[in-house]
Amino acid sequence: MRKRVCVAICVLLLATVMQTQAAAAATQATATQAPDKKENGAIDSPKPAVSMKPGTFHYAAKLEMSGQEMSLRMATTIKDDGSAWTATDVMETPQGSGTDTATIDKTSLTLVKRTLQQGPVTITLDYAGNKATGTATVNGQDHAIAVDLGGPLFADAAGAEQVIACLPLAAGYTVKVRNFDVQTQTVKVRQIAVTTVEKVTVPAGTFDAFRVDETSAEGDPDRKTIWIATDSRKVVKMSVLLASLNGAVMTVEAVD
Repeated sequence: MRKRVCVAICVLLLATVMQTQAAAAATQATATQAPDKKENGAIDSPKPAVSMKPGTFHYAAKLEMSGQEMSLRMATTIKDDGSAWTATDVMETPQGSGTDTATIDKTSLTLVKRTLQQGPVTITLDYAGNKATGTATVNGQDHAIAVDLGGPLFADAAGAEQVIACLPLAAGYTVKVRNFDVQTQTVKVRQIAVTTVEKVTVPAGTFDAFRVDETSAEGDPDRKTIWIATDSRKVVKMSVLLASLNGAVMTVEAVD
């Protein structure tokens, strides 16, 4: 069976990309171990300083790869569902739309559930007991997923950037968190660091913003920079380097 995914799904934080390798990896049940903390440094348990804010946020995006450009539209919706937040990212591309939906614990903001849908691929994941379990459905065929995470996931999947915006951000603030790479079905340790406060101008206006750099604690080349308004904690801009897509760069800007 040939597996393919038509378009990159990026969570405003975007930042999960579904590719051919993602569908291929999903055909194998895995028992991946969590990263060794001695090698990567201790993974933190971040304490949110403010609550998430419900609403729908619209963005214009541009993907630049191998001298080509693609214009995209994105929207993130945060919904209060009582004991949990539901975050939904939708990306519209010339090839169709992709959706990433996450259930986020109301207090800790750790990830509880996730569903990714694009074309012939649907991936559903539950995160409980420090494990990821679920099913990848590719062209109507189901494939089991089972991965040992080693701990809870934070700032991962849909709404990841809105979760980061809830941290006690200030220049010099740093934290290491655990993510799950759906493409490779492995645990990744991400370092989040506030490098400065600066003005940034996007279609939605000019903002004083925390500049937050998110990088791999394990030396992977993928990186993301997020600008978060200091007053409203709104995510107003992102720049994402996608090394796994031949060094593609995605720029995302708030339009309202």
